[in-house]
Formats: sequence, C-alpha cells, structure tokens
Amino acid sequence: MDASSRGKTIRASIGGALAALLAAGCMHGEPRPPCNDSGPIASLCGFRNPEDLEYVPTARLILVSNMRDDAHRSEGGFISGVFPGVHTVVRLWPGRKGTPVAPEPEFGDPDCTDPPRPDALYPHGIASASRDGRTLVYVVAHRGKRGGREAVEVFELSGIGVAATLTWKACIPTDGGVQANDLAVAPDGTIVAANYQPDGSITNTLSAALLGRKTGDVMRWRAGEGWHHLEGTETAMANGIALSPDGKMLFYTETISGLLHRRPVDTGAGAISVEIGGNPDNLTWTPRGTLLVATHTAGAAFLLCDLGREPCRTSWKIDEVDPDTLAVHPLLTHNGDTIGAVATALEVGRLLYLGSVFDDRIGIVRLDAE
Repeated sequence: MDASSRGKTIRASIGGALAALLAAGCMHGEPRPPCNDSGPIASLCGFRNPEDLEYVPTARLILVSNMRDDAHRSEGGFISGVFPGVHTVVRLWPGRKGTPVAPEPEFGDPDCTDPPRPDALYPHGIASASRDGRTLVYVVAHRGKRGGREAVEVFELSGIGVAATLTWKACIPTDGGVQANDLAVAPDGTIVAANYQPDGSITNTLSAALLGRKTGDVMRWRAGEGWHHLEGTETAMANGIALSPDGKMLFYTETISGLLHRRPVDTGAGAISVEIGGNPDNLTWTPRGTLLVATHTAGAAFLLCDLGREPCRTSWKIDEVDPDTLAVHPLLTHNGDTIGAVATALEVGRLLYLGSVFDDRIGIVRLDAE
C-alpha cells in the first residue's frame, strides 16, 4: 500500500470510528485499579498526564513532564522526578520550597528574563544536555487558561536523587504561538523541536487526522539565529524527536502517516523513512544505541481521550529501531487496561518506564521477565 492509500485508510478508520463513539457518548469508563508493583506491567501513581520521560544519569533521576492537560489546567502542570529502582517520586517544579530562579539569558532568548508562572506552566516534551559540567533541562511548555506562554523553558538540574532541584535559567518563546511537542538538544546547544500545532489549535489535529493535511514540520533554534523551519520536514503532525549523539542526524515521527523519518539536520539529502504503523509518538535512545518508538494503535479512541474521556484505555505498542538500517523490531504491545495512551518508553537498567499522555500513572516493565 502506498503512502496516499495508507493515509486515506487511516483517516477513514479514524473518522468513522470517532463518529460512532461520539454518537454513543462513550466519554466515561470504569475507574482504573490502584497502582501496584506487580504483574507484567507495574504502575506508579502520583502523576498527571506524564507525557514524556528523560533519564539523567548524573542525577540518578528520571524526569517526568506532567502536562495536567485536563479540565483543571488552571492549577498548572509540574515537573517531577522518579528515583529508579526505589521508585520514590519527588516534585521538582514547582518544588516544595518554592521555585528557584537564577536567570542566565545566554542559555535562551536574551529578551526572556522572567520565569514562567507556576500556575501557567504545562510541560510537554523534555530533554537534557550537559554544558560545562552543568546539567540543563529543556522543556516544551504550553500556556494555560490563566495565560502563560508557548516556549521552551530552560532549567538547571542540581543534586542527586530525592535531593535534586530545578532552577529556572532562561526561555525560548516559539514563533507565532506555535505549540511544539517533543524536542532534542545537540552538543553545541542547537535545539530541534516538533512543530506539532502551528497555531496552537486543535483544528490542525483534526485537519491532519481527517484530511491528511501537512500541518507542521520540524524547527531548529540556534543562539543568535532564533527559530527556523527545516525545509523538507513538512508533515501531518510532527511528534517525536531525536538527534544522534553528535547532533548531526535527525529522527522524527509523523503521527498521522505512521512513519519514522531520518535525515541530516542541515540538509534533506539522503532522507529516508520507515513505516512504524499506528500513530507514533515519542522517541528515546537505549543504552545499546537503538531507538524506542512508542505508538498509539487506537486512533479514534485516542481522539476521544483528547476530548476528555477518562480513564483513557487506548492500546499501544513499543518498537525498537536500528538507527543505521531503520530495521523495526517489535518489543511490546498492550491493550491499555493497565496504562493507556503510552507516549514514551524509556529504558533504564533492565526496566522499561512508560509515560502516558492521558493517564495518572507511569508503567514499569521488567525487560528480563518472561
């Protein structure tokens, strides 16, 4: 099946199923069971829409972006940390002792000198990078009902484990109110981000899902240059982003087409794609140097969750991809009963941590379990 036919099939399936589900009024389901540390997929509570995960070895922490993307957005989202193995959860921003601020505008836009308001920070994609022995954390943040801004917020992570703190340093507003999604940071400080919704409107989501329109692309930011759209990356909802360790090769998912793309950051020459299927979301690197792709496999049900259905029990899968050959190896599939709408799979040690765009928990899978 060619790309055009595949897109038409996906859109027809999403459109028909969504209409049927909306007509049935299926916006509420049975409550989820309590979180537990047993079973094929264990779960850890204490989150709200934990969409993205990032492991920082020097701090021995998994950072979690809690979007709080629900009817209570006026309360603000938050960034938390999970101590692997012990699975202690700590709140990092806003923290228990307030919100530490020590502006260093050189890390972002020199005109941005004010920190985000805690009640107007809705963190989405999250990434970290080392700079002169310091750990910087970059977070895609959205505005809320009480205002705020669309920007990449820059923090410094200090301390280890439960004693770690996040201190706000700088911000990089996205042009024209662009609502970004995932991001990655190169060794030289270059940022690439998914232009997921160009005007922050759900209209773009529906246009991509139902009409197959190219609604976004990949953006690049460099100090002194600002944001630029990378030519040749126009997609129907760019989503997950990853960079090779040297920062020269770009990987990104296209949610509506079900494709994973690879190309040099500075040129479209040599770009190739592989079909993942479903609606691929975030990308993470494994210790082996492969990529994990988290993919939603129930498009219409996922859209219902986006419209407020709770709890969100949508199916998903995890694939492992060789970055050199783009060979795809299935790793895990699930119907969404234990944790739904998985957007991120992060390997730490022999555990696989699962972030969810709509759930109140993260999942934990032992990779050596049979």
